[in-house]
Amino acid sequence: MDWQIKTLSRKSTLSGESFEPGDRAVSLVYIDEAAGELGRADLHDGELDQLELPGPVLGRWRWVMKDPEEGATSASDTVASAEDFFFSLFENEAGDERERSDALKHLLALMLERKRILRALAPRQVSGSQTYLHVKTRQQLKVPITEISRELMFKIEDTLGDIIL
Repeated sequence: MDWQIKTLSRKSTLSGESFEPGDRAVSLVYIDEAAGELGRADLHDGELDQLELPGPVLGRWRWVMKDPEEGATSASDTVASAEDFFFSLFENEAGDERERSDALKHLLALMLERKRILRALAPRQVSGSQTYLHVKTRQQLKVPITEISRELMFKIEDTLGDIIL
């Protein structure tokens, strides 16, 4: 399943300062509790401690702003961002938002499996959880299997940006 969604922001969500080529940045996916939906903040790396979000962080990934003359983000950078985000979902367990977090884990695991970053172990499961092997580190991860409804897809698709492969 491929998604082509919005690109990373050209300026910081917090300060409004533009990202210049070579700037290190971080993107956060969080729950906007007031709106009841996912939100995304793109920040300069040094602004992370200053940001107050309206809900818990589900995951994050780091990236470097490319020079527009160099072209689009490389496929390897995109995969690395998706991989970072996937692992951060296991670090930031959001109890009340487990459904969305589990759906993101499931979706990213399928995409990373397709890119041969993860490999499913044992027979393919249709419910419960699927164990995946992270090929590079040999780490095993249990990923919950969730039904990814059309409504849930619409809720998360505008949030994630270019990391969805």
